[in-house]
Amino acid sequence: MENNKRRLLRLNVGDFLEMRPLNEVGKQFKGQSKNITPMGICFSSEVEWRKGDVLLINYFIPDDFESVKLKVMVVWSEFIDPGAGYFCGAEIIEVEQEKQDKFSSYYSQKLNDKTI
Repeated sequence: MENNKRRLLRLNVGDFLEMRPLNEVGKQFKGQSKNITPMGICFSSEVEWRKGDVLLINYFIPDDFESVKLKVMVVWSEFIDPGAGYFCGAEIIEVEQEKQDKFSSYYSQKLNDKTI
């Protein structure tokens, strides 16, 4: 499966995220996406997430008033420095059903922008 992920083009982005652990309703933590594919996301976070953590992410697509909810599982996390926090990679487990087309369209548009 790792090889399949590498075949998908990673698109550099810098979109705003809010995230929280799956089983917690409390505080949302802020982050920023670094790159995306239809199967995964890399992001920065002020909070340390561990391999295997399942997160709910509100992914805010630029120029849109709503977020797309993603359920992801952290596959790696690395401390960068006190200012930048952590850099994490996660596999997308689920995309909010009602907004799957919106998330796919966003990726496709970014892909088209890259190839033009």
